[in-house]
Amino acid sequence: MDHRLPTGCAPLDRFLGGGFRFGEVSLVYGEASTGKTTIALSCLANLLRSDRWAKAYYVDSDQKLSTDRLTQVMGGDELLLERLLVWRPGSFSEQAEVIEGLLDLQGGVPVVVDSVTGQYRLEAGDAQKTFSANKELNRQLGFLSETAKARDAAVLVTGQVHGVMSVESSQVEPVAKRLLNYWSDAVIRLEMTSIQAVRQAVVEKPGGRAGACRFMLAETGLKEAERPW
Repeated sequence: MDHRLPTGCAPLDRFLGGGFRFGEVSLVYGEASTGKTTIALSCLANLLRSDRWAKAYYVDSDQKLSTDRLTQVMGGDELLLERLLVWRPGSFSEQAEVIEGLLDLQGGVPVVVDSVTGQYRLEAGDAQKTFSANKELNRQLGFLSETAKARDAAVLVTGQVHGVMSVESSQVEPVAKRLLNYWSDAVIRLEMTSIQAVRQAVVEKPGGRAGACRFMLAETGLKEAERPW
């Protein structure tokens, strides 16, 4: 059975083949305000509404998740919020402790780490610090992959980006791209568009899926764009 974690936005779910797959690690990355956190929260809210026995785990590594935003997407439903367990690690080492503990929690539960590279960037610096930070990030991503497979969890991680300059153009790519691509079963890039509140999703992994999907960011989460593209 192909068990998926839907976003609750029909066009985006169709584009993603039904949502994010349980038993896998999925990476959603993009610049600030492209909708990474909104997609993650919408997935969890959609599951908690559809299954009154479901639980969900959220690791707020960036410590930027506001209570107001969480309440908006959850529709102010306290019963939903009671089934969402949130951690706010204050350092890269605290993030490691939380991630390692996920294997001991209930299986079949979606896990969001937002963002998995936030604390990592604070650890990196000179060559030696970056080597150590990469080693630790690799270990944490390995734990998340094991959690996805061993506990049949849908693990959704968000990633920050940095600019990459070339002769032809400039673009962005995920921080720690090599490690994230290695451990992620699916990679989705989010982009801004010329239309306010409309964002674009592009699947980079697995390959072979052409095209892009546009959706809208709203106070309550995700909405279908007003017209097709």
